Amino acid sequence: MINLWMMGTALASPRPLPASTTLTIEGVPVPVHALPTGTVRIKRAHHTCSVPEDRSYVRRFIGILLDREWAAPMPVWTYAIAHPEGLFVVDAGATPDYRDDASWEPDRLAGWLVRSFIELDVSANETLPARLRALGLSPDDVRAVLLTHQHIDHTAAVPLLPSAEVYTTRAEDAMADQIGAMSWRWRPEEARVRHADVGGTVFEAGLGRGHDLTTDGSLRVVHTPGHTPGSVSVRLRTDQGDLWFTGDTAFSYTAMHPDAPTAGIHTDMPAVRRLQRVFAALRAEGALLLPAHDPTVPERLAAFGSAPADQGHEVPERGGEPDPAW
Repeated sequence: MINLWMMGTALASPRPLPASTTLTIEGVPVPVHALPTGTVRIKRAHHTCSVPEDRSYVRRFIGILLDREWAAPMPVWTYAIAHPEGLFVVDAGATPDYRDDASWEPDRLAGWLVRSFIELDVSANETLPARLRALGLSPDDVRAVLLTHQHIDHTAAVPLLPSAEVYTTRAEDAMADQIGAMSWRWRPEEARVRHADVGGTVFEAGLGRGHDLTTDGSLRVVHTPGHTPGSVSVRLRTDQGDLWFTGDTAFSYTAMHPDAPTAGIHTDMPAVRRLQRVFAALRAEGALLLPAHDPTVPERLAAFGSAPADQGHEVPERGGEPDPAW
């Protein structure tokens, strides 16, 4: 029997259209938009961990650089949440200037290195601000952008959201040079930067310390290190169930399975495996997991939004029988 857990990237185009659903929080409508900002293509060893995951991060990274084979393009998702307390976006996606040599003039070496193993393809009408405008939303109205981590395909449009607070973590800042954040390409004035790991007082079961972004506690940033030292996930609690925006804990929904091959670029592979086990348990309780590069996001988001309140679930296996593994 074939199901979404096992089908990988075969179910959807690598360049999907935006997808939206309207959920509720205590009966109040909350539109959630999945907005693709082009595609990303990475090396096969990066995508499927063909370099053994028990090797050190440095050895895995060298293996990625030496790999000559590329994986299929993946969508670059950003997410917009029209919460009653403001417009929040998860990640800022890619922009076309990645492919512009002139934009790398301050650091040509970084431009050469990064583009040797990450290819981004995004047009001007696919950037996060353009996607928001197409929905009738203004980039000026974004209250906060929540960066799951500081990699270039998650941060590029930050300068195009002029009024937004930018949430990251001190752990991410401390390792920025080592994780390839290239802050000079996106970092706003420090007055707009907020650190979600400062003042956090709540913990998610099995996960890290969280920082509430709304007074009702429905939107929370949770420190989930593994992909990078300061990676976070974002939890949205609705009447239909919890949505988890998981960044690059795994690139796709299928790769979230604790037994599936996972990306070779993670800085802490054991931590990633622990996170995947926790997220698998949350998924079993009805949570919707939304990684940043998963091609099945539109179908699963629509299914979650169409379910009755308190019955939001992942898309069932084709044929209607439950999948014993996922």
